[in-house]
Amino acid sequence: MNVGRARKGPITNAGRFVASESVAADVLAFLATQSLDPTPPNYELGYLYQTDPACLAARAIDAILITGASLSQDQADEIYSAYRALSSTGGAGVEIAAESRNGVRLRHQTLQLHDLASDAASATGRFGRDLSAELDQIDEDDLPIAKSITTMIARSSETERHLVSALKEIDALHAEVAAAQNDALRDSLTGLVNRRGFEAELAKAEAGTPVALAICDIDRFKAINDRYGHPVGDRVIKAVSEAIARSCAPHIVARWGGEEFVILMRGVTRSQARAVITAANEALQRRTFRLRETDQALDPITFSAGIVMTSHGAALDAIAAADALLYRAKREGRNRVCVEGLSPDIA
Repeated sequence: MNVGRARKGPITNAGRFVASESVAADVLAFLATQSLDPTPPNYELGYLYQTDPACLAARAIDAILITGASLSQDQADEIYSAYRALSSTGGAGVEIAAESRNGVRLRHQTLQLHDLASDAASATGRFGRDLSAELDQIDEDDLPIAKSITTMIARSSETERHLVSALKEIDALHAEVAAAQNDALRDSLTGLVNRRGFEAELAKAEAGTPVALAICDIDRFKAINDRYGHPVGDRVIKAVSEAIARSCAPHIVARWGGEEFVILMRGVTRSQARAVITAANEALQRRTFRLRETDQALDPITFSAGIVMTSHGAALDAIAAADALLYRAKREGRNRVCVEGLSPDIA
């Protein structure tokens, strides 16, 4: 098998090659063994494999090599591009569509590797059982042949154990990739989809489908932060997000940033969209929020909102129009819902 490496410990930035000459030699030797040219992407992939065994790229390579196959250039390209996309989910200028494609490609690759290892493990197991059956038919006089077959059975069993181990690694890799992709699309504080996740939801829908788009902003949130501190502010954001998500279900609710939330409502009219958001605001005001440390009740929490009717293909462009209506609601006294083409709905 082609498995086996000289690991030098984890690295903190896979894009910076501050390596000793021995690590560089190990990387070049690994590329030569796999018949890969020492291009910058291949070198970085080899460096990851030699120095960071826990990363997804190294584990994906292991899943290939443990089956006895070599790493092809196509496989190296797939692993490298998917790894870089997943590694840069927090960076600016990365298109969500490209990230999604790379994530899907890596997930599909792990499934293909799983099938390959599973088939190999099954075939190896059958081979071992066939040898055992042959061994039962051999006379004691044929001792050399019996010893050879016994050795082959032992090797077959060992290979099967390696392949079963590879299956477990591939399953873990697949779960990790899926979790990483999901985490990249969700807000860590509230658990709602984030901006990138919201854009991904929009990308799924057919352009031209009519929707209502609402932006909500917690009223006087800065005063809560200033008076009680950011930990309390974070708890308020989390509680408000849960309340809005519950009231607006099954519509998509995302955290847009800070104390702002955006709601995508399919198949509703202007009046229906306003009714959904107004009901969510009223339900929020009925909730009592208390300080964890003193049990002191906070003043009722409200939000202001702006709603526009648009289409899936133009929803992101409509954000600015909804935002303008939101600030109109703020200027006119807060705790109200402004809808394009309708009179303000004051809670």
